[in-house]
Amino acid sequence: MRKSCIFLITALACATLAVCHSKPQTTVDKIEQLKQQVSNDATSLETIEKEHAEPLRRDFKTCDSLLQYLDEETVKERFEQLNLTQAYLQQFGELKPVMAKKMDYVVLQLDRLKADAESQYLSDSLVLVYLADETKVADTLHQQVLYFQDRLGGCQKSLNQMKKDKK
Repeated sequence: MRKSCIFLITALACATLAVCHSKPQTTVDKIEQLKQQVSNDATSLETIEKEHAEPLRRDFKTCDSLLQYLDEETVKERFEQLNLTQAYLQQFGELKPVMAKKMDYVVLQLDRLKADAESQYLSDSLVLVYLADETKVADTLHQQVLYFQDRLGGCQKSLNQMKKDKK
């Protein structure tokens, strides 16, 4: 699990660097690069679900049941971490389907924009305006993916430590 997470982060970083450092020669190239970014983020979203959210839900139940065996001060500290974990899991559960739909819609819009650019149905300047709008949405989605990777990963570390401390 850890290796695949590191691999995914490395691949995402490489893809991001490639996007940042390469200068697309055409508008169609820019559209394709943005589409690839959104696809990578969709894959990352599913990885977050499988490698962070699902194990966190299981570990949450385990750690919650261990509270009864701890002293009062430790219970307060652990209870706060469990509440935070539960809040992040709830937030992820609510936003993941919305994010996935937005990602699908951005890809659809980019496919349409690419077709319009290739057929010259839209002027280059208008294509760039639409591309800028889609880029804003894609960048927001990317930041949300990074947010959940960070928060759920941090919660997983905390719960793993709780489980170790009890043993």
